[in-house]
Amino acid sequence: SRVIPWREGQLRAAAAGFAARANPADREAHDTWCARESAWLDDYALFMALFNAHGMKPWWQWAAPLRQRDAEALATARTTHAGEIDYWRFVQWCWEQQCTALKRYANDKGVALIGDIPIYVADNSADVWSRPDLYELGADGLPTVIAGVPPDDLGPDGQRWGNPLYRWDRMAAEDFAWWTARVERVLAQADVVRIDHFRGFAGYWEIAANSATAR
Repeated sequence: SRVIPWREGQLRAAAAGFAARANPADREAHDTWCARESAWLDDYALFMALFNAHGMKPWWQWAAPLRQRDAEALATARTTHAGEIDYWRFVQWCWEQQCTALKRYANDKGVALIGDIPIYVADNSADVWSRPDLYELGADGLPTVIAGVPPDDLGPDGQRWGNPLYRWDRMAAEDFAWWTARVERVLAQADVVRIDHFRGFAGYWEIAANSATAR
């Protein structure tokens, strides 16, 4: 996920101001939230720091130790990019505060919020980089098969979305913990959740990654 350039300048100024002048209560709230959400937040913040450090190249083009999540390389990266990691944690914390405030306001007015998540994630994402074993990937980190929908009367070539497909056998072996955590996260920000497209749980269209269309 990327931030609009002019907005990012404002966010970085806010992060610098928070680091320099935040009161103890806000610092404690920030640190407590970061610790509670560390299961996803730590990988996300590190991913974004490395993504920027590599000139926004996708993770499969990074140096092999980082691409393959070598423990020593990751530990070094967390130290080298500590400031950038703190920035991305701050951005997510701000987002959480705004979501919580909006949901509270809406609920107080008798309004429920509907959340929305796509069934698939992007190939160049913290989700895939942090758990490549959960996706249909080749040795190079690229998808071997991708998501989309089959041809129909409206689209003779179908739709080639390009997202990597899940290794459902491996997700099942973990009692679908990845999905449980994902849905729980969204339900903390909304009252109900729509998954687009839910039908993909029951049946999905598998496209060879080297195919130009979904035909």
